[in-house]
Amino acid sequence: MELDKVIGTGAQATVYSSENYAVKLFKENYNKTDVFYEALINSIIENTQLRVPKTYEVLSIDNQMAIKMDYIKGESLFNCIFKDEDSTEAYMKQMIRIQLEIHSKRVYLPFLLKDKLKNKIQGNENLSIAHKENMLTLLNDLPEGNELCHGDFHGYNILVCEGEYWIIDWIDSTTGCADGDACRTYLLYSLYFPELAEMYLMLYCKETGKEKERILAWLPVLAAARLSENIGNEEEKLMSIINDTIK
Repeated sequence: MELDKVIGTGAQATVYSSENYAVKLFKENYNKTDVFYEALINSIIENTQLRVPKTYEVLSIDNQMAIKMDYIKGESLFNCIFKDEDSTEAYMKQMIRIQLEIHSKRVYLPFLLKDKLKNKIQGNENLSIAHKENMLTLLNDLPEGNELCHGDFHGYNILVCEGEYWIIDWIDSTTGCADGDACRTYLLYSLYFPELAEMYLMLYCKETGKEKERILAWLPVLAAARLSENIGNEEEKLMSIINDTIK
């Protein structure tokens, strides 16, 4: 298979165009199980009628695993915001409408949100035993939920193509409480775009009728789980959120 040009890059994979398809080529020695799991999750989400790229096959290219899927020739919602800042609120409202559509789906997935967070916190070498115990206690008191949660929902994972919005990167999706999924979005924005984070939370609560405190109850446990991803420039902010909770 000929890979034409790079259309996206990430920590573990590079996405290329190939004819009318996108090919996500993972780094050499990337876990084969994770590649097949991502393809499985993408295939499950296709059945929800959400607008997502279809997955066609898992293949090996020069000893590197890859996933072949639809090529969506659009740009990210974040790029749209940066190009037209006057329309930021309109784009954020559209993003929230998409997120609520996701949350309206009832899908069986291999992992539950709270179980995934628990595993990340327990295996986190950056947290003390005391921190872990506090975070796990908070997590235990949070609601279970049965909504579809994207797990990494933000403007870079929404592609805008000819007026339609496509949702990508479902590898972190789980079944769980929509409040936790919304708080994950808030956390990601707060780490890099604080003003957008506050706009998002205000608009999300206005649209759903939920109190901010209900969403933010998830913040410390999500920060603790995010810490396990070892993104160096985030550590100080994440620990601040965690420490503020247990004072």
